[in-house]
Amino acid sequence: MKPARYLDGMTRPIALVCLGIFVSRLGGFFVLFLTLVLAERGYGTRQITLALIVVATAGVLGAGAAGPLAARLGVRTALLLAGATTAAGAFACAALTGFGPTVALAAVVSAGVQAYSPLAQTVVGTSATAERRVAMFAVYRLCLNVGAALGPVLGALLLSWSPAAVLVGNGLAATAATLLVLPLPRTTGPAAPAPGPGPAAGRARVGREFAAAAVVLSVASLVYAQQTGVLALAVRQAGHTPDVYGWLLTLNAVVVILVEVPLSRSTGRWQRRTPLILGTVCICAGYAVNLVGISLPVLVVGVLTWTLGEVLMSPVAAAFATEAAPPGREPAHLSFLSTCQAVGYAVGPAAGVYAYGVDRSLPWLLCAALMVLAAPALYYLLPRAQWRDHTSEDCQVPYAGLGSVDAGDPLQGRRG
Repeated sequence: MKPARYLDGMTRPIALVCLGIFVSRLGGFFVLFLTLVLAERGYGTRQITLALIVVATAGVLGAGAAGPLAARLGVRTALLLAGATTAAGAFACAALTGFGPTVALAAVVSAGVQAYSPLAQTVVGTSATAERRVAMFAVYRLCLNVGAALGPVLGALLLSWSPAAVLVGNGLAATAATLLVLPLPRTTGPAAPAPGPGPAAGRARVGREFAAAAVVLSVASLVYAQQTGVLALAVRQAGHTPDVYGWLLTLNAVVVILVEVPLSRSTGRWQRRTPLILGTVCICAGYAVNLVGISLPVLVVGVLTWTLGEVLMSPVAAAFATEAAPPGREPAHLSFLSTCQAVGYAVGPAAGVYAYGVDRSLPWLLCAALMVLAAPALYYLLPRAQWRDHTSEDCQVPYAGLGSVDAGDPLQGRRG
């Protein structure tokens, strides 16, 4: 398959936001290095802990604010606001070194970064054709992941120069990402307002069925986030060196970058429910396998399994949120899904470490239990979360069924 074929269906707006998210994540290393920046400025562990809690909370709120902002201002204007806020916060934080201003401005940066992503996803989802939507989300995530992988390297180089250089670099990247939004058409995003008591109120609202499905989908985020918490502890206490943990995370990043876009050509033709359920099962199973014992082969199998889950479900989840929304409500649905995922990523590491402190096998048992509970819940909820006026032509494959015989769906022939 020629690489250019993977870009079939890419429009100018999609290309702009893909480049924008790459630049944003390439320079979005400030939050990653916040602990070191605060330590360099002379603050202790209690203050750093408080700062990290505030910044994480701000990120969740930023993701949640993206939908209402787009409903009131439009997607293009909301993107400009998110990027400009991030840049202004980073530049101001470079000049102000007090603890209060640093934490407040870091929270602004975190909120802006997290708001940018669902807004950019809205551009991808509403600009792509139905048959290429999953593939375009996979390309978007490729740009995001490559930027996120290279960003820490650039951040470390800047930090060796000075903490202020990290902040200025973040500000410059956010400025560049904002400038890439300017060529977007002013009508970028959903064109038709959804019915309701008022345009802004209606377009910022999600249905109960979709909200329930998004909450269950966030189980995968909560479990996936164990890589930054309990997995590191388990690897260390099993007698492995930190290098082993680093190589496991590198394995995940390499597989995602190499596999997700090619695989999307198949998963984009499956029922949306299929890769979402299989992905959730793989992510949970990839950690539950550690019940066998924390040996190197088990760790590698586990990482490959939850990585497969990631590449199966991540681009499809964004496509599903887009397609589940009535016309005009796409930003609200993507924002709500992003908020649920952000909560999962925030709560997951702490919850896993706490469970590990109670019993070393408890985190992996809980992952297995969540797999057993989430799979049937998604089977039931996902078809009911769709916008009822969608047809099979809107999404290429109907939501009501689990398998698609013509598309080579692995769960073909079963019907919901």
